[in-house]
Amino acid sequence: MQRPVSRRRAAHAIGLMAAGALTLVLACGPDRAQAQDGNLRIVVPMAAGGPADFVARAVSEKLRDKLGATVVIENKPGANGAVGGAAVAASPPDGKTLLFATSGLLTITPHLEQKGAFNPATDLTPITTVVVNGTALVVRADHPANSVADLVALSKNGTKPVTLGSAGFGNILHLYVELLKEATKTEFTHVPYRGVAPAMTDALAGTIDGLFADLPASLPQIKGGKMKALGMVGETRSKAAPDIPTIAEQGFPGVSGASWFGLFGPPKMDPKLADSLAAKIAEVLRDPEIVAKFEAVGAAPTPVTPAAFAQRIEQDRAHWGRLIKERNIRLEN
Repeated sequence: MQRPVSRRRAAHAIGLMAAGALTLVLACGPDRAQAQDGNLRIVVPMAAGGPADFVARAVSEKLRDKLGATVVIENKPGANGAVGGAAVAASPPDGKTLLFATSGLLTITPHLEQKGAFNPATDLTPITTVVVNGTALVVRADHPANSVADLVALSKNGTKPVTLGSAGFGNILHLYVELLKEATKTEFTHVPYRGVAPAMTDALAGTIDGLFADLPASLPQIKGGKMKALGMVGETRSKAAPDIPTIAEQGFPGVSGASWFGLFGPPKMDPKLADSLAAKIAEVLRDPEIVAKFEAVGAAPTPVTPAAFAQRIEQDRAHWGRLIKERNIRLEN
């Protein structure tokens, strides 16, 4: 059973891996038809900075010639994304105000937070996913474990608990730890941090054994020889790191659930407008140069139709809802 934690501790928990998405959303603007006044407002419900900056710059270069509008980025962090989400939900559904959000806000937060004035499950119009990030279970390079089975053995036979960090309590990276416990029938000690960077720092220093981390954040450490990956989340290997086996391949199926960044509009947006926006974004995300650059860091462009995106959200919400209920993961009121 999980111990409740304060909201202060959980303030940065949901969707923190998307903190680097501030400039990435520049890539997601609609075409001239949706920006008649020359301005497109993208609300980012988090602070700037992080590994998505590389992807953002690459996409922004491609879009510069495609957009006939000035893109205005508005940071609105707070309440695990609810502040920015509420601002977009209250905007006219004309395609000029959009929200860039993480999978956590749409699929995890509704299970952990009491419903308020803004409900991410009902108050936004899905447009498309932008990227899906590969995620790996990583440890420092000189850690004794070289596989998931090794880590399980250390936990069951070692003299001290195996500790796994995350970007915060209730974050998707924390939920991967819970799935790993289920898949391996092993109790690991979860250590929440205020973001991936401090968790990574402590893993490198040996303060904790390891953590789940998206490849855009962990791949440079892996390639640099400072960390090693014990296994990938999901059913398929990453094109960015094909030598890393999945956790399922190693005999522990069930550690799944994608970490994605997506674009949303206000409620009651005209379906034709949402389709038009999704098609424009898909055009950019299918550019071969963009695909190559994204996949090199483990972030796969994944444009879909609004209908397909809405279906994915419902599936992911059910996936995480089951885990949260069965593991009794909750936040203090």
